[in-house]
Amino acid sequence: MNNKIKTIDEVIDIVEKLKKEGKKTVLSLGIFDVIHPGVITHLRLAKNQGDILIASVIKNKDVKRGPSRPIFDEGLRAENVASIEYVDYVCLVDDNPPFECLKVIKPDIFAKGKDYKDRPEEISAILKYKEDAIKIAGCKVHFTSGTTISSTHIINQFLDVYPQETRRYLNRLSCKYNIFQIIDMIENTKNLSVLIIGDGIIDEYHYCESMGKSAKDHLVVSRYLSKEVFAGGTFAIANHTASVCKNVHLITLLGNDDTREDFILDKLKPNITYKFFYRDDGPTIIKRRFVNQYLNQKIFEVCYMNNDKIKKYLEEEILEYLTPQLQKYDLVMVADFGHGFITDDIIRLIESK
Repeated sequence: MNNKIKTIDEVIDIVEKLKKEGKKTVLSLGIFDVIHPGVITHLRLAKNQGDILIASVIKNKDVKRGPSRPIFDEGLRAENVASIEYVDYVCLVDDNPPFECLKVIKPDIFAKGKDYKDRPEEISAILKYKEDAIKIAGCKVHFTSGTTISSTHIINQFLDVYPQETRRYLNRLSCKYNIFQIIDMIENTKNLSVLIIGDGIIDEYHYCESMGKSAKDHLVVSRYLSKEVFAGGTFAIANHTASVCKNVHLITLLGNDDTREDFILDKLKPNITYKFFYRDDGPTIIKRRFVNQYLNQKIFEVCYMNNDKIKKYLEEEILEYLTPQLQKYDLVMVADFGHGFITDDIIRLIESK
C-alpha cells in the first residue's frame, strides 16, 4: 500500500513516463475524509476511463469545509485511499487555488463526481471553482455517474463535529434561508464600519500524554508533547468580522505584566485598526489548557488574569476615548467575557449612543 503513495514530483515523472508508453492516466482530486460507497463507485468508474488512476488528496491546510475538518489527518486520508484496489497512485497536493495540481501533473483525464456536474451554475460561480487549470493542463473532463453521496452531509448528520447547540442553530438557519440569501447578507455587510470592544484572550493548548500515576504522590503524571497558541476572545471576533467587513476597529485591554502585544499584532488581520488600553494590576488574559492529545480531552486549565474591575482612572480613559468613537461606526459589537474590562459605566455609555 505504501508503495502507492508518492510525492507530487514522483507522480509528475510517472505520468510523463506513462504517456511515452502510450498509456492513459486518470486523476481524481478530493479530500477523501470519509470513504463511503459513493467514493468507491466514483473511483471504480474513474479507473475504467484509463490505464492508471491517480488519487490526489488535498492537504489539511487547504481543506475549507469548516471547523474540525478534515476529520482525519492528510497522512491517514492518503493511506485510506491507497488501500482501494482501483487506485494505482496517491499523492498529497495543495489546492489553493483550486485544481492547481492539474497544471503540473497533466493527466489525460480529470475525473469528477456527479455532484460537480449537478451543481447549479450560480453555486459554482459563487464558490469560485477555477476551471482554468483544467484548460491549462489540456486534459479531458469525465463526470462519473452513480448515486451522489456527500461526505460533508454524513459528517454533519452522524458525527459530533459541532456541539448540539450549534447543530440546532445551523438547522434553523438552513430552514429559514437558502444559500443565496445568506451570501447576499454577507455581501451587504462588506462596507460596514464595525467597532468591537471587549476582552482579548490568548488561548493556549498544551498537548500531553499520560505516563500513569506518580510513584510519590497521588496524581497522574503527563508528558508534554506540543502546544498551539491562538488569539481568542475579542481578538478572534475581530478577525472573523474582518474577513467579511473591510473596516474593523478593535478596543481591548492588555496587561502591563506580560502584554503579549507582539503576538497579538502578528495574529490580527491587516484591515483591523486597534486601540489597546493597559491595566497595571494584571497580565494580558491567558487561558492555558492541558489536553490529552490522544483522547482530545482537557486534563486541567490554568488562567492568568485579574478578574477585578478595572481601576477608576483607566475606566475614565476608556470612556473619554469611546465617546467620540461610537458615532463613527455602523455597528458596535460588545464581547464581555466577565474579566473586568466592561464596567457598568461603559455599558451605559454604549447604550446611550
